[in-house]
Amino acid sequence: MKITQVVAALIWREDKILICRRPANKARALLWEFPGGKVEAGETKQQALVRECREELGITVVPGSVYYEVTHTYPDITIHLTLFNCTTQDEPQRLEHSELAWILPQNITAYDFCPADKAIVAKIAAQANAKIQTERLYLRELTPGDEAELKTFLQNKEVMYAWEAPFTDAEVTAWLTENLRRYKADGFSFYAVTEKCSGKFLGVCGPLIETINGERRMGVAYIFNKSCWGKGYATEAAQASVNYAFGALGAEEVIAEIRPENKKSRRVAERLGMAISGSFVKTYKGKEMPHLIYILKKPQKSGRNGAGNV
Repeated sequence: MKITQVVAALIWREDKILICRRPANKARALLWEFPGGKVEAGETKQQALVRECREELGITVVPGSVYYEVTHTYPDITIHLTLFNCTTQDEPQRLEHSELAWILPQNITAYDFCPADKAIVAKIAAQANAKIQTERLYLRELTPGDEAELKTFLQNKEVMYAWEAPFTDAEVTAWLTENLRRYKADGFSFYAVTEKCSGKFLGVCGPLIETINGERRMGVAYIFNKSCWGKGYATEAAQASVNYAFGALGAEEVIAEIRPENKKSRRVAERLGMAISGSFVKTYKGKEMPHLIYILKKPQKSGRNGAGNV
């Protein structure tokens, strides 16, 4: 299979990036993209990018680091796209595109991009909208557009065995709607977890309010796609969520409610330093389900002599 090398520019101007809308008379008409094009014989990728931006926008760009690489197959061509961070001192001109726009990265999902750019858009949005980030992950608020991704694991029988059944389409919608409501009511809830290097949607995790026997308590919860199990993502995201709860949210303790037979979730809680403090029974769809209550107290700050404050 022949793969065509393509380059594109992520051009920054202060806190905004440049996006371009394809003309109506070309393939993928009127979809948005990043400026760039094919690498010609004898060119480096950087040389090709400088040439393409001069031809398309009438500007000279300075390519920097690689932001993202992706291979994508269209009906007519397979491309390997390399996106470079770029700067320019020039004012872009609309020479080939139907429209140009300088946008804030957090607003990028409002634009309909070419399929090859979808993963790039996901990474930019996750980075811009991250509430929490770790070495490998971004945690951001869920949006209505995430419903299809949520279905890939909320409708997986193995992932949802603690609920004793995968969610229906209506239950996924209701679950997402409830989290959007919680963002407004509490300021936080389950966050989308995406991988920094790929933009891949891995699962959901975050601090959230758990109600046990009528008492609202700060908790942490996590659900990950089965393909992500065994890679440390749940522990990494949950640890960051606990730290966020103790720091930004001012919590004095964080709990996790876990069914006794859910050994994978229990191991994550125990790796966070949580310990069982009790149990309760939750009724779900008319069935009584025993849950363990794991708890972690906020670490005490050390005094000057190294002793904990009392």
